[in-house]
Amino acid sequence: MKFLAVFALFVASVSAANLGAIAKPGFPEGRIINGHEAEKGEAPFIVSLKTNSHFCGGSIIAENWVLTAGHCLIFDEFEIVAGLHSRNDESDVQIRKVTGKHQQIVHEKYGGDVGPNDIGLIYVDKPFNLNALTRDGTAAVAKVNLPTGKYESTGEGKLYGWGRDNSGFLPNILNTLDVNIIGYEECKKALPSDAPLDPVNICSYTADATDGACNGDSGGPMVRVTPDGTELVGIVSWGYVPCASTTTPSIYTWTAAFEKWIEESIENYVVPAHLL
Repeated sequence: MKFLAVFALFVASVSAANLGAIAKPGFPEGRIINGHEAEKGEAPFIVSLKTNSHFCGGSIIAENWVLTAGHCLIFDEFEIVAGLHSRNDESDVQIRKVTGKHQQIVHEKYGGDVGPNDIGLIYVDKPFNLNALTRDGTAAVAKVNLPTGKYESTGEGKLYGWGRDNSGFLPNILNTLDVNIIGYEECKKALPSDAPLDPVNICSYTADATDGACNGDSGGPMVRVTPDGTELVGIVSWGYVPCASTTTPSIYTWTAAFEKWIEESIENYVVPAHLL
């Protein structure tokens, strides 16, 4: 009997035989394969979403707003931890609480599974302090720029997250990976013909290498560094699993395709009375 497993955020144990049998599209297994430790202060825009433990990444795009994947917004209540570098040291972090679905916006066309429109916004009632510095003078918390349109989305990029490494363990230190970002048409050619890819997706890919497949934490940032600052090019969405043995591209929500949705969602958001 063939077993088809879609690996969502907390899908539990599946035998090694099933994992190795066939690659299927699914959400990332929280991994940055072949990554390395980031420098402290290198990505002050990344946040950790956590209940009892870290479950997704996200990016600060304004003092009251975090951008993440739609499939990450499955809990009514959770915490957002900004300024985190080592998971064992929360001395310089800023923690904001999400107390209900009223603070969360998931794209209305997202179907809840692997596929397009996997994007969501989180409102925080207490703004992040974007001017705070750590004890060593680095930026503790900052926002990342949305794409300006002045620069290509494709090319050399960086991925960040606390996802499990090659050994399967969660690293204490934020990890990063240099990636090659490719567009929809090139990505489509490198994926199976039935892949649920859409023009609102963008990909990272290194041919014949596992470090180009299913990397990073769901909802986390893939960025490009431009002369005008760091731009959030993609949001970790899905890939072919099992991640550690798959050599197909990693798929991201292409931030530039949702510029209008992000802008209108923020403009039209009505802050609940109890948060005022």
